[in-house]
Amino acid sequence: MNLKTNTIKWLAMVTMTIDHIGYYVFPEYIILRLIGRLAFPCFLFTTIQGVKQTANFPMYFLRLLGMALVSVILMSPIRIYWNILFSLAIFALSLKDKRLFLPTLFLSYFTEYSVYGFLLGWAIKIMLDKDRIQGIVFILALHLGLYFGSIQFFALIAVVFMLLPMEWRLPRFPKWLGYLYYPIHQVILFWLGSFIK
Repeated sequence: MNLKTNTIKWLAMVTMTIDHIGYYVFPEYIILRLIGRLAFPCFLFTTIQGVKQTANFPMYFLRLLGMALVSVILMSPIRIYWNILFSLAIFALSLKDKRLFLPTLFLSYFTEYSVYGFLLGWAIKIMLDKDRIQGIVFILALHLGLYFGSIQFFALIAVVFMLLPMEWRLPRFPKWLGYLYYPIHQVILFWLGSFIK
């Protein structure tokens, strides 16, 4: 994992945590949810880099899918089933084999962030690897068309970080900790929020 990917991963983890603190514990503080809009695009960025850099795609895909299933079990009290890890796994599969674009696009409809998340991933891919302007236009069109006036519109801020050098020397985030952190921190925050209320 290069320095930029690791930096964006940290940004994703921190903003996701802030978002979930806002969702489960302090829903009255909308600023926490606004900050959290950066997380998902950043995870799409790290998925693009992960597919590109992995020497063993089947293992990479199975790790995403396996942790998605583990998350379903761990987060059963919250009732989040087709979670973000399914979204990322399906997107990763479409990146690896473009012949699967239409089937994975269809499957994405049932996941967290739905078709928007899938198309956002491809827009980021175009921006990073093919045509920067075309990718940015695609990203803007998605948000103007679907989320203008909603908090999800703030996800656009993540694009700025993707385009900046952002090569900070941060500790490398361990793979399994990153995957396990997703369900575990949500369960903890869910119970904390329930206790406070």
